[in-house]
Amino acid sequence: MSATAPRADLATLLRRAHLRVALLAVLLAGLSILLVGFASLRNYIDDNLRLSAHTIAHAVEAALVFGDPDAAAEPLALIGSSEPIARLEVRHGDGSPFAAWTAPAGRLGAVENRLAALALPQPMLAEVVFEGRRIGSVRVYGSGRDLLVFIGISVACALLCLALTALVALRLSQRASTEIVDPLRRLAAAISATRQERAFHRRVEVAEIAEVQQLGSDFNALLEELARWQAQLDSENASLAHQARHDPLTGLANRKCFEDTLDEALHRPLPLGACLAVLFIDGDGFKAINDQLGHEAGDEVLCVIARRLRGQVRSSDLVARLGGDEFAVLMTPLDDPEQASRAAAAMVAAMERPIALPNGHRIRCSLSIGIAFAPQHASDTGALLRAADMAMYGAKRRGRNTFCCAPDPLPVPLPSPAGAHAP
Repeated sequence: MSATAPRADLATLLRRAHLRVALLAVLLAGLSILLVGFASLRNYIDDNLRLSAHTIAHAVEAALVFGDPDAAAEPLALIGSSEPIARLEVRHGDGSPFAAWTAPAGRLGAVENRLAALALPQPMLAEVVFEGRRIGSVRVYGSGRDLLVFIGISVACALLCLALTALVALRLSQRASTEIVDPLRRLAAAISATRQERAFHRRVEVAEIAEVQQLGSDFNALLEELARWQAQLDSENASLAHQARHDPLTGLANRKCFEDTLDEALHRPLPLGACLAVLFIDGDGFKAINDQLGHEAGDEVLCVIARRLRGQVRSSDLVARLGGDEFAVLMTPLDDPEQASRAAAAMVAAMERPIALPNGHRIRCSLSIGIAFAPQHASDTGALLRAADMAMYGAKRRGRNTFCCAPDPLPVPLPSPAGAHAP
C-alpha cells in the first residue's frame, strides 16, 4: 500500500497562491505592454522609413537626372548609417538598379534580419519625380536593430519586475501567514489538545479576522459547554465510585472496599517488627432494637455506632460496615499489638453513653469485638477475617460488651528424622 503524500500547510499554499497570482499579473501586464510597445515601435519605424524614403528621393534626384551613381552613393550612405535601415536601393524608372547601400553586418545581424523580415516584411517605396515626370524609385528596407533592443530591454524589465514581484508576494504571504494562518494554527492546536488531552480549560485567542474570530468564539463556547459536561460527568463518576465502595447509610467503606484495601495492605511489606490488625465488630442485641423500635431507630443506632467507631481510631485506619450490624476496622501498620487492644477497649467504652433516638427514647447498645493480626494469625484476606470473626464470637461467649484477640496459632511440629519411631 503506497504511503500518503504529505499535505502542504496553509502558509505554503498561501505563498504559492500569492506568487502565482503576482507572477501571472506581471506576465500579463508585461505581455500587454510588450505588444503595445512593439506595435507602437513598428508604426514609428514605418513612419521613419517613409520619411527616409522621401528624403532619399529628393537627395538622388540630380544623380538620376545626370546618370551619376557615384553621386547618389554619398547621400545613401549618410542617411542609411544614421537611421535603422538595413538596405537602400535606387532604381531607374524602368526598374533597373541605379545605386544601392547595405548596412554592415553586426554580431546579431542574422537575428536583426530575421526580426526585420517578420515585423517589416515589405520595403518602404518612394518615387523620384523630375519636372512632373517619374524618373526612378527608392526602396528602403528597415533594420530589426531597434526592435531587438526594444525586446531586450522589455525582457530585462520583465525579469526585474518578476523578481521584485516575487519578493513582494513573499512579504505579503508572510503577512497573510501572520494574520490568517497563525490564528488558525492556534485554533488547530486548541482542537488537538481538546481531542487528545481533553484540555477543556484552553481558550482560543482573539483574532483580527472576523470569520476566524467568529470561529474561535464558537469554539470557546463549545469548550465551556464541554467543560461543564466533563465536570458534571466527573462528579457523577466520583459519586458512583463512592457509592460503589461506601455504605449509603453510615458513609463508611463497604465490604468490597474493606476487602480490597485489606488485600492491598497484606501484599505490601510491613516495617520491621510491625503488624497489621483487623477488628471484627458486632452489635449486641441489635435485632431486638429493630424488632421493638423499628428500622428507623435501628438505622440511627448504626449511624451512631459508625461515628463512635470512627472517633476511636487513627485517621489512617479504615472503618467499614460489612453488612447489618457488623463492622470492621483495619489498623496498619502497628508497632505494638496493644494499640489494637486499646482501640477496642475505647470502642467498647464509647458505647456506654446512651443513644438518643428520633422518637425521644434513649437506649444503650454494646459491642463484641474480635481482633486478629497479620502475619501472626493469617496472611490472606479471607483467613484473617475468619480469625477476627472467630475472636468476636469468643467475646460474645465471654458475656458480650468486650473484646477478644484470636489465639496464637499452634506451632507446626517438625518432621521426625529418618528412621525415628514415634513413641
